[in-house]
Amino acid sequence: MASARLPLTSGGTSLHRINVLSQHLAGSRECSEVFQASACVSPPAHEGRATAKATAEFLRARANGLPPSTLGRSGLSVSPIGFGCHRLEDTAEQRNALEVAIQCGCNFVDVAPNYSDGAAERAVGEVLHRVIGAGHVSREELVVCTKVGNIMGSGLALASARPLAGLAKVREDVWHCSEPAWIEEELSRSLERLQLGCVDILLLHCPEFETRAPGVDMEEVYRRVARAFAHLELEVGRGRIARYGVTAAFYPLRPTDPEHLVLERLLAVLPEVNHFEVIQFPLNFAEPQPLLQAHTARSAQGAALDRERGLTASPLVELAHRHGLATLTNRPLDGLYRELRGILRFASEAPMNSEMQGEDLDELEAKLTAICAPGLGDPEEPVTEELAAKTVKVLASLGSVDCVLVGMHRVEYVAGIVRLLGRTPPITPGAALDAVKSAHDSIGMWFCMAAEEAADHGTAKDWRLPAREPQEPAGE
Repeated sequence: MASARLPLTSGGTSLHRINVLSQHLAGSRECSEVFQASACVSPPAHEGRATAKATAEFLRARANGLPPSTLGRSGLSVSPIGFGCHRLEDTAEQRNALEVAIQCGCNFVDVAPNYSDGAAERAVGEVLHRVIGAGHVSREELVVCTKVGNIMGSGLALASARPLAGLAKVREDVWHCSEPAWIEEELSRSLERLQLGCVDILLLHCPEFETRAPGVDMEEVYRRVARAFAHLELEVGRGRIARYGVTAAFYPLRPTDPEHLVLERLLAVLPEVNHFEVIQFPLNFAEPQPLLQAHTARSAQGAALDRERGLTASPLVELAHRHGLATLTNRPLDGLYRELRGILRFASEAPMNSEMQGEDLDELEAKLTAICAPGLGDPEEPVTEELAAKTVKVLASLGSVDCVLVGMHRVEYVAGIVRLLGRTPPITPGAALDAVKSAHDSIGMWFCMAAEEAADHGTAKDWRLPAREPQEPAGE
C-alpha cells in the first residue's frame, strides 16, 4: 500500500470520497493483512501528541461543512463531531468506519478501557497504527481521549489480584476505582492497546458512581478525586498524558440516580498549577440542562440546594468556558427524561415497547427542519436516516459545545452524518439553541421507552439508537 496520503477531493467529504475509501478498505488484501498482523504482534508505540498547528492544518484540508472548534485553552483544533467508541468492537467493519471518519475530517476519538472489555481501545490502536504508519495522517493531527475508573469484564480479575485501596464494588459485575495505583496500571494497559506513547486527554470516568458502593458519599468522592488529580499531574510530567479532565453527570440524572459533580468543587481540589482542561457530560433533547439550567448542587428531584445559587449561577457550559475548559458531550441521540424509567430513544421506524409511532418521528423531523434552516431535510429520504444526522448537526452547531461524540460504527452511518453536514446550510448557534429548547418542550410526544432500568449498568448507560438495522450504537 502506498505510504502517501490518500488524495483529497474538492470539498474533502463528498460521498464520492467516502465510496472510494470504502472500496479501498473493503477490497484491500494488504489492509486485512495489516490488521491481522497488528493483532498478533505489538508494534512500537507511536510517540508524540496532538499539536495546535497540525490539528488546524488537518481540518483545513478536510473541511466538512462545520467550522472546527478550539478545544478550550489547549489550542487544539478539533472536528465538532467526534468518533465515540462506546460499544465499538474490534471488527473490520467498525475499524473501517473509524478510518473513513478520520479521512473525512473527524480528528477526535473518544474511547475507554471498559468499552467492549478493551476491544474498543485495541480497534482504535490498530486503526491509528495503520493510518499513521501508512502516512495518511500524522500522530500530531489526531486528538485521542481515553478514560480511567470504570472496571468491568476482565478488569475485575486485574483489580482483585491484590488489595486495592479505594476500590468501590458497586455491583458484582461493576466496580470503580480512581486511586493513583489503579490509574497508573490502567493507563499503561490503555497505552499498550492504543499503541501510543501519550494520550492527549485522560478523563476520570464517572467518579460520582462510587457513591453506589457502601460507605462512600460525595465528600469522599471529592477526596478521592483530589488524590487522582495529584497523580494525573505526575502522569503529565512523565509524558504519558498531555492533559486531563472528568466525564460525569453534572446534574441529577433522575430521582433514583441523583449523585452529580459540581464543577466548583472539582476546581477547588485541583493543584495550584494544573493541566485540568476538559469536561464531558450528557447533552441531548431530553437533557439540555448544561445549556439552560444554573449549575449548582441539587436535590434528587433537581431543586437547587442553595436557592440563591439556583437563581444566579450560570449553566455548566458557560462556567466551563469561563475557566477555559473544553466541553465534550455524549449521548446526543437519546437520554433520560424526568420520571420515566429506563432510557429514551428516537429515530426508530418500528415501535418498540413504546407508544411512539412513525408519525411522531415525522413531526420531529419536520420541526427540526423548520427551526434550523431551509433545505435541512430531504423528504425522499427515510426519516431515521435523516433524523439522527440532523440532531447531531443541531448539537454540533451550539457555540458552547466543542465536540459532540457520536457512535458511527458503520461506514454508511459515517456517510449519513458527513452528507448532511456538507450539503446543508449552516445553523447559527442561536438557531441551534432554539431548536434544543423547542424539542425539549415537546419531548413527551417524541421520545419513547426503550429499555428497563435493569439494563442500565449505571455508568455510560445502555444507550442504543436504531438506524437502518436494530440496535445501532450511538454516543457514549
